Amino acid sequence: MRRQAEQVIHGPVSGLPFPHRVVPAGRREDLRREIEAMHGSGRLSDLIFQSYARIFDCPLPEDCAGARSLIVGALAHPQSRVTFTWAGTRATVLIPPSYVRYWELTWDAEDLLNRLLAPAGHWARFARVPQKALAVHSGLARYGRNNIAYVPGLGSFHMLVSYYSSLPCDDDGWVEPQFLERCATCTACLRACPTDAIPGDREVLRQDRCLTFYSGYSGPQELPDWVDPDWIECLVGCRRCQIVCPENRAFREWIEDDWELTQEETELLLGGLTAATLPPALHAKLDRMGLVEFFGLEECLQMLASKLAILTSRM
Repeated sequence: MRRQAEQVIHGPVSGLPFPHRVVPAGRREDLRREIEAMHGSGRLSDLIFQSYARIFDCPLPEDCAGARSLIVGALAHPQSRVTFTWAGTRATVLIPPSYVRYWELTWDAEDLLNRLLAPAGHWARFARVPQKALAVHSGLARYGRNNIAYVPGLGSFHMLVSYYSSLPCDDDGWVEPQFLERCATCTACLRACPTDAIPGDREVLRQDRCLTFYSGYSGPQELPDWVDPDWIECLVGCRRCQIVCPENRAFREWIEDDWELTQEETELLLGGLTAATLPPALHAKLDRMGLVEFFGLEECLQMLASKLAILTSRM
């Protein structure tokens, strides 16, 4: 899988070993205006718009005041396997790409980027922006019918990273959002989605019908009454539309990072742990997976308890 990724044309930062693009820092405001317009036209629900509003309401960090560009990249990223034990029976579930060790890999990429930029007197700092929209507008990715970003050579098996930088950007490759050509005739993801979140008659996902939204992507939330527990197959997120996508054919079996929850740990999580009652060893394991930093401790514990309750009820 990684060999395929290496065939991709990486981008303008010499030596950066993953595909990336650079656009002027001012494009952040273009993303804001686009999202506001989508909300105003009814294509973006209030719930999703609020999550984007929180991004744009955050002021730029002081050390990013001189940013001249935005760098967006895609790191090859596999699925992860989690095995848990319940009532003496072991069961395995998967976590889709982009969750496990997200922040660790994001900071590693930032460190590498700074080492490459430093000789020319430039810097990079993590940028909190709508990453999918940035990746698609920059030409790094295209949308699938499922509104997931697809990168050549990686499909959707990647995690996006974005950084402000002092690097000049004179050649603006900003483009209108484009969809994969295959999506014009393929309906695999539409047919695989149990909630009708992927429409056949419009380009924008019905975000409030997407299981991923209620499974951790935008922050753990209680599952609505209309969600059938049988639809839940992952410990975090949902992979139904990705795993059937022809663009991911070469990556479907790409699974790394085996994690295990013992019977005792499963029981503890099901019991509703809090930050005060979480055993240090289990806390350390969730830290190594990167889930605590991704979601926040209390939210992570809430999500795992909710998902394990559904998954163990079927054993």
